[in-house]
Amino acid sequence: MEMAVWMPVGILAILAVTALHGTLTTDPHGTWYALLAVAVTIGAHPAFGRRTVLGVSAGTALYIVLLNICA
Repeated sequence: MEMAVWMPVGILAILAVTALHGTLTTDPHGTWYALLAVAVTIGAHPAFGRRTVLGVSAGTALYIVLLNICA
């Protein structure tokens, strides 16, 4: 049971680190957008009842919108 509670958080952390590393090395301008998207993903995870798909979707959607509007 303990693993089922912490596994989604671990996956989100690995995803966030990988995404930020890729953004930092390829697009330094988009770093703030990525950090904001990761923060939204982290905040949305408990807000949506720990539904990982909704949290990741919210962060991804925000990142795409920021890149298209502010770039």
